[in-house]
Amino acid sequence: MKKRLYLVLILASAMMLLASCSGNDGQQSTQAGGTAKNTDKIPVILDQMEYALSQNIFANDEGGNYLGKTMTKRGVLGKIEDSFSDMTRYYVWGYLDNTRCCDWQWEFVPEDPASLPPVGSLVQVKGTFRTNNKALDKYWLTDTTVTVEEKYTGTQADLNMLAMSNTLERVQVANIVAHPDPYEGKSYFAYGKISGLTELADPYYDNSWRIEYAYEKESPAIGTYVILRGNVKSGILGTDSLEISND
Repeated sequence: MKKRLYLVLILASAMMLLASCSGNDGQQSTQAGGTAKNTDKIPVILDQMEYALSQNIFANDEGGNYLGKTMTKRGVLGKIEDSFSDMTRYYVWGYLDNTRCCDWQWEFVPEDPASLPPVGSLVQVKGTFRTNNKALDKYWLTDTTVTVEEKYTGTQADLNMLAMSNTLERVQVANIVAHPDPYEGKSYFAYGKISGLTELADPYYDNSWRIEYAYEKESPAIGTYVILRGNVKSGILGTDSLEISND
């Protein structure tokens, strides 16, 4: 069963590169030198070329043409906890354009995870493009160096899904639902829309992902976009704070 779930996750992740969205708004930064930004907003990186390249590699199976090449990727630092493979995965990600209709992400292997800035930071990742069965989508960057352009100083959580593209948030939710035990008690942030009395769903694609949440106060109407904060409890998002999002 575990192998089957892992295969489903891999296939779903690859397919989601074709059409995955996110709704967190923010301001694109042009500052350098690790400038601090005191806000919970995540930088918005728009890059059509990166999206086109990710489509060629992951959707059109052209990754072999890039093996061994040195690449530099500029985007938002993200991290997911993958219980299917019992590992932490690191990404740099962004969007196709201002519509947030589609996102792209590149998995990389940090030389020293402890030296990375907080997730949500604007970074450049330089590394060698390689294939590896441990990579969620078959390819990742190794022998990497990470340059911080803008250090994120907003609120953090063990599972900061605000600092994930919609694709990555989808994968993180799949992990929480399938393997709840490793996430018990972990703090989280999540973005989505209310789809039921106690259900949070993908903000843009119906039935892409859903997860139950628990909130002692009255929830807003179905279809409302919200940010939830709290701790995971038995695979459910125990919610201490529910914020209506206008993004």
